[in-house]
Amino acid sequence: MITLVKLEIFKLVRRARSYLGFAALSALAGLVVLGLKEGPPPFEQSINQGFMTFGNILNGGFTAWFLLKLMMALFLPLFACVVIGDMVSGEANDGTLRTMLSRPVGRGKILFSKFIVSVLYVIALTFFIGVAGYMLGAIFLGRGALVTFQEGTALGAQGIYIYPEAEGLLRLLGAYAYASVAVLSVASIAFFISAFVTNSLGAIGGAMVLYIASNLLGIIKYFEPIKDYLFTTHMGNFGLFFINEIPKGDLLKSLGILFAYILAFLAAGLFVFHRKDVLS
Repeated sequence: MITLVKLEIFKLVRRARSYLGFAALSALAGLVVLGLKEGPPPFEQSINQGFMTFGNILNGGFTAWFLLKLMMALFLPLFACVVIGDMVSGEANDGTLRTMLSRPVGRGKILFSKFIVSVLYVIALTFFIGVAGYMLGAIFLGRGALVTFQEGTALGAQGIYIYPEAEGLLRLLGAYAYASVAVLSVASIAFFISAFVTNSLGAIGGAMVLYIASNLLGIIKYFEPIKDYLFTTHMGNFGLFFINEIPKGDLLKSLGILFAYILAFLAAGLFVFHRKDVLS
């Protein structure tokens, strides 16, 4: 299994599209830092006119938090799906999958090794935007306490929260770890679709359509009874790490639902891949 994982990492590193997300997120992080440095603060309406602030609110920690809120809505799931949706379908389209399956290695091990590499890629991509945002923000805006403006989460928490720099970094670390699981819940859909199609665009498009559809269902009143069971309902709960008393029970519940989706799509992918006819 370790040999298979190393092989998949080697193939992933050689694909140009593997770097597309990192390049795009770097550019977006740079634009956000430029906007924070040169433009008006993005939270003017969140502070009453009589609220006075001292010190450096716009800093590396704030940039990392602000980028996570922006990128989780679309860019992180999209760029993750661009690569994960090509893990199986790309090789099927290139004709290399048939050669790989001709070796005395079980299909389950092959697919599972691809999934392990997919998990590593999602974690790397998610934490990359946090590290890039914090470093660029620290360089051009400085360092300091973390100030967050919660407009509300799936659990209704909202307010202005201020944390010392060290505590803020720990909360950011937890939030990005949670976000990795949330992004993986979308990427696992692309991975599942990739197991039975030969065109990676189908896997990417299918995953994003389901992601958007789940978001739409979550805001339509008629589907209120199933809202708590939609993975998109829980994707934004990384914001709970920026509440004074982190609701551990609610976080564990949300993580459980996200992991349930991930494991379900992995199991479905294994089922399909075991029965897949590879003709080219």
